[in-house]
Amino acid sequence: MNYKGLRPIIQIIEDKCVNCHRCIMVCPVKMCNNGSGNVVTFHSELCIGCGACINACMHGARIGVDDFDQFIQDVKAKINMVAIVAPAIAVSFGGEYLRFNGFLKKLGVKAVFDVSFGAELTVKSYLNYQKKKKPPMIIAQPCPTLVSFIEMYRPELIPFLAPADSPMLHTMKMIKRYFPQYAGCKFVAVSPCYSKRREFDATGFGDYNVTFKSFQQYLEDTHDRIEKYEPAAYDGPQAERAVLFSTPGGLMRTVERYIADVTAKTRKIEGSPEVYHYLAHLGRSMENREPPG
Repeated sequence: MNYKGLRPIIQIIEDKCVNCHRCIMVCPVKMCNNGSGNVVTFHSELCIGCGACINACMHGARIGVDDFDQFIQDVKAKINMVAIVAPAIAVSFGGEYLRFNGFLKKLGVKAVFDVSFGAELTVKSYLNYQKKKKPPMIIAQPCPTLVSFIEMYRPELIPFLAPADSPMLHTMKMIKRYFPQYAGCKFVAVSPCYSKRREFDATGFGDYNVTFKSFQQYLEDTHDRIEKYEPAAYDGPQAERAVLFSTPGGLMRTVERYIADVTAKTRKIEGSPEVYHYLAHLGRSMENREPPG
């Protein structure tokens, strides 16, 4: 991936920045920030898009950038589109995720697919790769932020990234292949993640990346309530093995349905900053045959 001129997915509102450096303190890569002036400036091409700075800023000076404005304009203009929704939706909107599907269809979205099924396809791709190539290590990579971290700052780990599509890309490709009735529809990805936009730019799949937060803000701004919409089931195949994919340890538990003793062969590292610390030392540890700290 060419990182020069990467699309910005984090924005600084300089009028609100007091240069307190909380954003720099929590940033796992540091170098995308410059706190030497009156406000913290930002270098987007060095940012991995984790969003830690947004949560850390107490002054509202950092915001995430998604495609909501373009999405809402296009869906109201009757442009045909299909939504693919991340499994994390199950813990958003008070658990009313099926009513959220009804809300999307009321807006004009033609169909709504569950990315959990795409997660099953991703796990299957991991297992096929492991069986055929028998690599010494596989780094699961459903998260574009972690992929960006490795590609930008730990390139020695690139050979160990699983060469498989993410759950969202698997879902899009499945729709294109097996659901011809949606041919020509644009894809709107609904997730908590701002960095998905860069994944879509890099792969050429995905037209809009819209976060849960933007939808929640839209409902608040329009004085709308998700509870008023009729529940709507997902279109397409239902997930079975990957229904827990978005929960802590969900990927491993999904693999465990295929390989019973996978926990004896796998390290589960989750959360920030732990995962970045682990990856930062993984390459050297492999050279020395030591477990990373």
